[in-house]
Amino acid sequence: MAVSYQLRKYYFKGVVFKVMMGLWDAGTEATPKEIHNYLKHEFLPVWIVNEDNWTYEREDGSTRELTNKEFIQYIERIQRWAAEYLNIYIHDPNEWNQVNYESTELNNLTEKL
Repeated sequence: MAVSYQLRKYYFKGVVFKVMMGLWDAGTEATPKEIHNYLKHEFLPVWIVNEDNWTYEREDGSTRELTNKEFIQYIERIQRWAAEYLNIYIHDPNEWNQVNYESTELNNLTEKL
């Protein structure tokens, strides 16, 4: 079963956006697409066995193939990393307030562009 629309909306507006702002504050600018790809690479690896030489190859996973439960686990890994390395707090889906992000941080973002 695919990830719900509301959870995907939270991910892009509440998680990817917060990581992007944290990286910008640290001096690294990246687009939302670049952030999303980085997060998939770091926190959603898929290991494939090469049966010719029995080695493992790492590929980026797909958020589209996750269930809601798997997607929340993926987000939790991102939240822990963001708290430790970017010193930012990413709200849980049940406490996230889209209006707050749109009215304050998105306005700040547009001023930086």
